[in-house]
Amino acid sequence: MTGPNLGRWTGGKIEFGCEKRRAIAPILATVLTVAIAVLASLGVSGFVFGTVSLSQVAPQIAMSGHSLVASAFGTGGGTTTFTCTTTPSGAYLFLSNSGGARGTVAGVTIGWAGTNNAFTLSGACTIGALGSPTSNMYITFPSSNRLTAPGAIDALSGQTYTGTITLSDGVKILFTGIWE
Repeated sequence: MTGPNLGRWTGGKIEFGCEKRRAIAPILATVLTVAIAVLASLGVSGFVFGTVSLSQVAPQIAMSGHSLVASAFGTGGGTTTFTCTTTPSGAYLFLSNSGGARGTVAGVTIGWAGTNNAFTLSGACTIGALGSPTSNMYITFPSSNRLTAPGAIDALSGQTYTGTITLSDGVKILFTGIWE
């Protein structure tokens, strides 16, 4: 008895028309699965241990110094603005960028005696990428700044203030200091 699915009868053994085939498909699938698992684990471990970073092109802006004179910040002052320059003058906050991209300052808030006083930018304030001429910038305040928060009192030399520098991408840089 023979047929395409039954094979042929040969003295007690049935031989099928199929030749011996090697199991290449399962071996190939196993090798590919292992390779994908190794690549995925390298990517995850690189991110977790810091050898691969997603922020290599992001700005890394930090406040590196400050000089806020108490006499320049009072409730009777005339302005609530600040500017950015490459050289310090009067009351200032010093920013430096160690990242590969530029960042832009959007606003400054100074907390003093339980109040938060907002200052707005006059002009542009872009801190350039590391190595550029504008990677170090000074936020400068005029000599007669007005503390605008309800209940604000004149700044007092020797007392502590806090603050926030807000970048255009929403990042906030916190700082603290003592009025000079």
